[in-house]
Amino acid sequence: MEHVVGMGLAAGSGVRFRPLSLKARGYLRAKAAVRLLGRRVLDWLVAILQQQGIDDFVMITKGKENRYQIRSMLGYGDALGVRVRYSPVTQDATNSGSADALLTNLDYFDIHDTAFVFPTDSVLDIDLPAMLAAHHRSKAVVTIAAAQQPAELIAGRYGLIDCDARGRVRGFIEKPTLSEIYTHYGVAAETPALLPPLVTNAGFYLVDALALREIADDPALRAQRTRHLDIGGDLLPWLVEQGYPVYAHRIGRMGDLGNIPSYLETMLDVLHGRFQSLSALMPQVYPDSDYVVIDHETLEMTDPVSKLTLSEKLERGMVELQPPLRIGKFVRIYPGARLAHCNIDDECEIREGSTIVRSSIGSGSIIGPYSTIEDTLTGIMVELRSSREMPVMLRRYVAIGDEVVLRGPVEVSDGVTIFPRLRIPAEIHIPAGTEIETSDQVVELL
Repeated sequence: MEHVVGMGLAAGSGVRFRPLSLKARGYLRAKAAVRLLGRRVLDWLVAILQQQGIDDFVMITKGKENRYQIRSMLGYGDALGVRVRYSPVTQDATNSGSADALLTNLDYFDIHDTAFVFPTDSVLDIDLPAMLAAHHRSKAVVTIAAAQQPAELIAGRYGLIDCDARGRVRGFIEKPTLSEIYTHYGVAAETPALLPPLVTNAGFYLVDALALREIADDPALRAQRTRHLDIGGDLLPWLVEQGYPVYAHRIGRMGDLGNIPSYLETMLDVLHGRFQSLSALMPQVYPDSDYVVIDHETLEMTDPVSKLTLSEKLERGMVELQPPLRIGKFVRIYPGARLAHCNIDDECEIREGSTIVRSSIGSGSIIGPYSTIEDTLTGIMVELRSSREMPVMLRRYVAIGDEVVLRGPVEVSDGVTIFPRLRIPAEIHIPAGTEIETSDQVVELL
């Protein structure tokens, strides 16, 4: 494959990933540092793109803390066998959006080649050589990686790309309602099968760097850059309006990680093997079942109740595993535990009688006896102090930050978010959708 520069948009502060992007109140991890199936999102992306032939990266960061966090993950790429450069700190005060930052760095690093621009809060399944060939055939300035979605999923959630039959973009429809989609394409709601394939912007782009740098000299675009210039909301619509060739290329799959339902859906898609590019990077460790990944160290871990290894407990039917699932290193699982469609990160304890379904548990967490966890995402070192008589139950899209302690009996459900290092006492009632950020809020709910 020809030389392509990977340009990572890593400047986001991780606000929409709260509480999992919070180390402590007021301190945000970079969005690229959020973990999926035991690896940071940025690690997944670099590995996927390296697999696709990219070994030269520019990370666009903003602010000292953000830059430090990204550099601490990747360094300069030596350990990964790639080259990594970083946007200079002198740009931080003047960049007015993602497109402005992109244009500035294309100039700063004098990039003339094709660039692949990628966010650091999503994962994707892509055939980059095929996308690159389509990009050159169409002579596009920008080719958008587009994910095909049903109208019901797009409505109210995603922007819609309006393309002609060849894939050339005619315009964008920002988060249309279902009725607006039907009206735009002249299709009755009773006949949804007549809709053309609908595609959304996945946030990944192939860019003709030299052409875009020349276009950036347009006085109207220069004026816009002094105010605000994002890629999706400003630059792409402007290019289309001015008649520049912008095309959409369908990719295999895109996984959004910005909210709990989307995160868990992406996690399960990966575990089911629906992301080919990620599946190729995941070991199939447990040989007796498809879509079960268990680290060999965990298979040899014993628990203090039965004194048996996990392998022995599985042979005797003392632990129930329902694929797909992944279990990391040095996880201790007690008899009577039931794990289904979930991810358990390293060094967790899953005690007797616990049930974990469609959830992800952060490393070092202790899940007390007879806990019930469904459709939940936790940070690291969470502790559920649960028992048969006083269980902890987490249900329906709950997010628990790092080092939170919950004492049973308690039920937390329906979109509740608990920020790091808080202690949640027994018998507290937390209304649906509540974000608990401080201990004062906990006291008010007692």
